[in-house]
Amino acid sequence: MIPAGAHWIRMPRFVGDAILMHQAAAPLLAAGQPLVAWGPAATVELFEGSPGYVGVVADPPKKAGLLEGARLLRNHQPASLLALAKSLRAPAAAFVARVPRRVGCGDGGASMLLTSSLKYWKRDDHSLDRYRDIVCLGYPELGSPAFLPFRPREESLACVEAARRDHGLDRDPYVAFAMGAAAGAKRLGLDLLVDLAHRTLAAGLRIVVLGGPGDDVTRAEAFRQRVPEALDLTARIPWSQSAAWLAGAQAVLANDSGLAHLAAVVGTPVVVVFGPTIPRHTAPRGPKVTVVRKEDLACLECQKWHCPLPDHPCMTQVPAGIIWDALEAYLAAPVPETP
Repeated sequence: MIPAGAHWIRMPRFVGDAILMHQAAAPLLAAGQPLVAWGPAATVELFEGSPGYVGVVADPPKKAGLLEGARLLRNHQPASLLALAKSLRAPAAAFVARVPRRVGCGDGGASMLLTSSLKYWKRDDHSLDRYRDIVCLGYPELGSPAFLPFRPREESLACVEAARRDHGLDRDPYVAFAMGAAAGAKRLGLDLLVDLAHRTLAAGLRIVVLGGPGDDVTRAEAFRQRVPEALDLTARIPWSQSAAWLAGAQAVLANDSGLAHLAAVVGTPVVVVFGPTIPRHTAPRGPKVTVVRKEDLACLECQKWHCPLPDHPCMTQVPAGIIWDALEAYLAAPVPETP
């Protein structure tokens, strides 16, 4: 039962963005305010039962209209809506439902529907800094806490702990390879991944592969053919269990993706390879994050979903040694305890 007076966060489809919004809500979490994650089912599953979240509300399979959203909010009587996703639907529903505090991105006319807003697209700094400024404006009575690690629900932690025992990974340290991405242009080259996997195995560590459905599965199958020692969990577990696997890893190798952001927010060291996207806008934020790029390419930060160049240089020509050096620096640290 979701209590009245909670603070609802409108979550987007992309988990990386959802993690940044969760991080921006740290003042509410630190103050002990009850939060509700509202959005696509696969995304809000991550937050169900996590400390600070008193409930989740998943969107119906068929996109709900304005009146349905307003009715939902009116029935639950939230104290506020935090609408950082760049969409008018949630702010409009909250306006119609007369949610007393409506905080979010004011682009595209949304400022007329919100009680506190800032223009997101007019700025050129990191997305998290923009979100945090919006939260500070909308909740001025709250402070600005330090980094708060994310903890998935106990059920997911227990499930992954049992799976780790079954695979002998409760004793052996492992590196998580997060190879997927929503955009094909963001994926690291397969030959590079295989090279780094062989270095990881030679260092006495095991490999767990994480990813989503679709192209990630095809890519993981090609990787597993060349690295059969890897444990492949691609598209087999929900986001909350991915968080638990990431939390138990010695380190994480990723490209710009939701899993990279999730690794950072659980506090696990993560090496992230960037190419077409812009680190100053979307690099994961956490205590141990290293961004690696091939800096001498003119095509960096092209922001394209599919690379027009035949060899996709930004994600295939990054020297494996540079990536390995960054990863190896984290591997020298003690094996973390699962939170």
